[in-house]
Amino acid sequence: MPRPIRMNTPHQLFFVTNRTFQSRLLMTPSPRVNGLIGGVLARALHRYDVALHAFVFLSNHCHLIVSSPTGSISDFMGYIEANIAKEVGRHIGWRGHFWERRFSAEPILDDAALERRLAYIFAHEVKECLVDRAADWPGLTCIPELCHAQRRLFPWYDRTAQYWARVRGKKSDEALFVTRYPLVLAPFPAWKGLTTEEQGQRSRAILEQAELEAAKARADRPSLGATAVMAQDPHSKPTATKRSPRPPCHASTATARRAFRGLYRAFVAAYREASALFRAGRVDVEFPEHCYR
Repeated sequence: MPRPIRMNTPHQLFFVTNRTFQSRLLMTPSPRVNGLIGGVLARALHRYDVALHAFVFLSNHCHLIVSSPTGSISDFMGYIEANIAKEVGRHIGWRGHFWERRFSAEPILDDAALERRLAYIFAHEVKECLVDRAADWPGLTCIPELCHAQRRLFPWYDRTAQYWARVRGKKSDEALFVTRYPLVLAPFPAWKGLTTEEQGQRSRAILEQAELEAAKARADRPSLGATAVMAQDPHSKPTATKRSPRPPCHASTATARRAFRGLYRAFVAAYREASALFRAGRVDVEFPEHCYR
C-alpha cells in the first residue's frame, strides 16, 4: 500500500503515532528509559520550531499532539525516532530496526476532536488494561505537565563528545557529557486565553472523564499493573497486536471530514501531476504548498 503524501500545513495540529518493530516492547518503562526518551524530546524541542502539546509513550508505541509554524514536523519526528532508537536501543541491547514504519500524522480539525485525542492519550493505558488509573502508568506521559503544571528536566547525552574524549584517552564517563533540558509543553491554541490553573482544570476534567469511559470499556478485566509492566522483557512481543485503519483526519463532524477529504484529494492530484513532470525533466515545475518534492 503506498504511503500517504504528507501535507505539512503550518500551525495545523497533528495526532502523531508510531509503533516499534513487530510491536516489541522496546520502550518498556523504567526510570532510565523514561529519562532517555524525555531527554530526546526536550532536546528536539530545543532544536526545532515545533510545539509539543501532549504525549504518551507505551511499551511498544507512542502518541503525540504536535504543531509547527513552519511545517517542520517530519524533521522533528525524524530526530526523535532516530535518537530514541539509538539511546533506548543501546540501553536494552537492541541492534535491529527499532520502528516498524514511518510515523503517521493525521490533522486534528476542531476543538472537540482535539479533546477526544487528548482523552485518548490520557487514558489509553487504562483502556488497554495496563494500569487502573492513568496516573499509575510508569512510562512517560504528559499528565504531570498538563494536569499539575509540573516542569521537568531531562538528561541529554552528547555521545559525539563522549566518543572523541574516549578516542583521545580522556575521561569519558557519561555524567561528564550530560545537559539537562526542560520539557516544555505548548498550550493548545484554543486554550491560550486560559490561565495555567484553568488549563490544568480543563485537563483534569478531560482526564477524569476519559478514565471513566476507559473503565467502562474494559468491563471487569483486571489490569496488569505497573510493577508487572516494568518487569516485561523489552525484546519480547505480544501474541496479538490491535490494528486499525489510519484515519485521514480527526474531526467531530462528518461535514468537516468530507471537506478535508476533498481538500486532500485535490492536493494529492496536484502533487502527482507536478511529480510526473519533475521526473520527466521539468525542474521548474511548481509543487503544491506544504509538501516535499
